[in-house]
Amino acid sequence: MAHVPLARRVACVGAASVALLALAGTAWAQPPITGTEVTTFSESFSDEPTLCQDELYTTTANIRAVVHFTFFEDTGALHFHEVVVGKVVAVPLDGTGPSYTGNFRISDSENIRAVRHGDVLVEVDTDLDRAVLHGSDGSRAFAKFHAHFTVNANGETTVQLETDRLVCT
Repeated sequence: MAHVPLARRVACVGAASVALLALAGTAWAQPPITGTEVTTFSESFSDEPTLCQDELYTTTANIRAVVHFTFFEDTGALHFHEVVVGKVVAVPLDGTGPSYTGNFRISDSENIRAVRHGDVLVEVDTDLDRAVLHGSDGSRAFAKFHAHFTVNANGETTVQLETDRLVCT
């Protein structure tokens, strides 16, 4: 058996280790799975009142929605975000009362991952909705909804809030 100098053996083992780690690193760190969907549509309904009114309105909304997710297969972590924005026109069904034009934004953001060998889900969730309407008679309607909760690695809800605001002028 031929004698291989120690320096050469160390260099070969070092090179082999680097190559193995590079391959293993590639196998362990899979790129996340992502997806984005953008939708544009219109919707009309006549079965409910508009903000700050009691009578029924025909409401038409032009909407753009964006849904995006990122899923890390190796850890099971999921990041999800949805944003819906639109413009709205609301006209009273019986022709009396003010008509309204306005805009709205609805947002949902979630981060979820499993911890403790998949036994517990850690989650942060935030919903934020906002709408502003301007009446043909000079009136205004403003609505805001904000909800948030956090579940920690012990499965306990550590933060939970919900606010709902409606201003009619």
